[in-house]
Amino acid sequence: MSGGINYSKWDKMDYGSDDESSGAEEDTPSVTKLDEPSAVTFSSQGVNVEPSQRISANNPVPKVEVIKPRARELSISEAERQMVGRKKMLTKNGSIFIDPETKNEVHWCQDRNEVILSARYDHTSILSKHIRVDVIGSLKYEDRHAAVGVDSDVDGVKGSKGKVVISAVGNSKPRIILQGYLGYPIHLSESEHEVDWEIDVTDPNMKLIRVTLRKAVPMQGLTVWWSRPLLHFPDIDVVADIEGRNTTSDAVPGKKNKHDKWKQSWDEAHKMFREKVKNIEKEVIDIHRNDAE
Repeated sequence: MSGGINYSKWDKMDYGSDDESSGAEEDTPSVTKLDEPSAVTFSSQGVNVEPSQRISANNPVPKVEVIKPRARELSISEAERQMVGRKKMLTKNGSIFIDPETKNEVHWCQDRNEVILSARYDHTSILSKHIRVDVIGSLKYEDRHAAVGVDSDVDGVKGSKGKVVISAVGNSKPRIILQGYLGYPIHLSESEHEVDWEIDVTDPNMKLIRVTLRKAVPMQGLTVWWSRPLLHFPDIDVVADIEGRNTTSDAVPGKKNKHDKWKQSWDEAHKMFREKVKNIEKEVIDIHRNDAE
């Protein structure tokens, strides 16, 4: 058949595997066995293998010191700053007081809605489970904005709005930590039948019993700043000692601050009210005279 395919050109082809090719020997990686500890380095010239120093009695394994992280130790100045900051928080808009009966240190602070009493106690001799807090005279939650003319006169103490007793009740006779009569009315939290209190263990050397007293006011929207939490506590200045109430221009001679302006407005309104009542009484008297005539 003319024009057929000539297969003779494949008669001398090599069908060997790739491993038997001429370049296979050059591509096979070489393996070097190390009979002793050696240092292997790589460079542009190739791989260099050098014997390293043998470990023996004269050349022991070097010890690696493990450094454990230490707890941060406060410097005296830093610890003092933290203590000052904590006491400032415990006495914000309040003060610190040594109870004359128990000699215990009492901090108290306040904001617009509540007062917190923090009584220090001897935690080395009093167990937490023996502490008891009793408060009488608290108004119900729904009466928190209706504290008008509240005079409990607890135990016959005139002007008292309630009583707070913090004590340790163990196997022996109850030990009083703090007790006193409230100078302002308080109310309970919603759905609660007792005041809130806790033991503050922030500082293990100064554990505190913190009692939260919620302020009751005559009407909603009114803020009453307490001059003292208990009647036997010294009074604070409810203007100068309350943060934010003495930030006006007191330093400017002859210029009135916000409290002075508010007091002046109150006095003027009160004067106008008295004059109005007086005029009403006068009109009633004149009417009675005319009727009598």
